Amino acid sequence: MIRSLTALTLAAATLLGSCATTPAPTPVVPVVTPSSLSPQPVLLFDVNKNGRRLYTLNDEFPYCDKATGKVVVVPKWFRTDFASVPWFAQFAVSSDGPTIRAAIIHDWLYAIGEPGKRKDADDIFYRAMRKWNVSEVEAQIAYQAVRNGGERGYGLPSDWVFVNPSQPDKRIPAPFAKPKTGVVMVIPQCKGFEAMVAKGWKAYGPKPVAATPVQKKSRFGF
Repeated sequence: MIRSLTALTLAAATLLGSCATTPAPTPVVPVVTPSSLSPQPVLLFDVNKNGRRLYTLNDEFPYCDKATGKVVVVPKWFRTDFASVPWFAQFAVSSDGPTIRAAIIHDWLYAIGEPGKRKDADDIFYRAMRKWNVSEVEAQIAYQAVRNGGERGYGLPSDWVFVNPSQPDKRIPAPFAKPKTGVVMVIPQCKGFEAMVAKGWKAYGPKPVAATPVQKKSRFGF
């Protein structure tokens, strides 16, 4: 009996010792399919240039402005640094918060720079912020900043930039000519928009952004 207890004691000690030295298994992180309608768009990389953060989208990022029904789609690999928001208000645009999504839409509209539509871009920016639960105070700060100080950053050729994330320091040719407008279609009150996107609709086609200019026009005429 004593031998049995001794054997059990040694076995227990050995088991406890092995538990103490064996590292715990690494928890399995579930794979989440990137979606433009997720709480935050997937950004492939985050690098700094001249003190500013640069981001590149991993997928198309669609947005529908319910007030006007205008559908704006930022294409994959478009580079943004949120420069359309003047420096003195960029503290209100958090790269870790919902403001970033509205800023991506705003940067795209400013990069296109449709004549006479800067206020429309700013208004969409404000409504997008509020849609994504940015506080009224922060939204007003950012909105008033772009209204009062954003004119110089509207339609700059230097903002029409696409980057392959495998070569983040190198610009690639744009996949298509700069369109005349950032609006790809109008859906009254955005009815059915989210369902359409969830089913896999793409504004610029199913293929990834090309590394060379695309010669064939898209179905939107640009």
